[in-house]
Amino acid sequence: MITSESISKIAPALLTAQRAITFAVKDAKNPHFKSTYADLSSVIDAVKPALNEAGIVFLQMPAPSDRDSLALTTRLVHESGEWIESTATCPLQKSDPQGYGSAVTYLKRYSLASAVGLYQEDDDGNAASKGSNNNVRPLVTGARSGIGEDLPQDWKDYLKDLAQEATDFVKAGDLASALEAINRTVLEADQRTYLENQLDSKTRSALKQTPKGAQQ
Repeated sequence: MITSESISKIAPALLTAQRAITFAVKDAKNPHFKSTYADLSSVIDAVKPALNEAGIVFLQMPAPSDRDSLALTTRLVHESGEWIESTATCPLQKSDPQGYGSAVTYLKRYSLASAVGLYQEDDDGNAASKGSNNNVRPLVTGARSGIGEDLPQDWKDYLKDLAQEATDFVKAGDLASALEAINRTVLEADQRTYLENQLDSKTRSALKQTPKGAQQ
């Protein structure tokens, strides 16, 4: 995350907005897990009025990224000119407009929800993350108590969601997609350890395996 030189005005404005933001409506269906989730339009409906009322607009734009992946920058801009932004990445399912669109939709929804602390369940990440197994790393470090507990809350929420997604894939017998989920974002050591701490022993054990054809 990077910010403008000062955030003295946008910080209290975000606090005001978050007090008004509740939950996104789960109005779309996930055929893989037979569940419902909050799609991009529901996330925007949940956060835009409160942000705008507090004098904040959000901008989401693709950013330079490696081949076969997509990076998207989300910036919150206050009417004072102060801003906060972060860039997230995910692999492309396919290097075509359909794969690009799926990844863009996922990153927009997830990044916006994460930026404002909106709770919502994962969804089209299942589509965005299915594809090549290149550059997938197995889970190898193991959980270590206490590491990562000082991370910002938005990072904790993001990592908990990643852990839940990986767990769901393992339960569905899709180890390759589980590994791609936990490797979707480049993480620092403490972030990765916090992610692993959110997994139960069965899921952690499964993720220590490397699927056939994966490259480390």
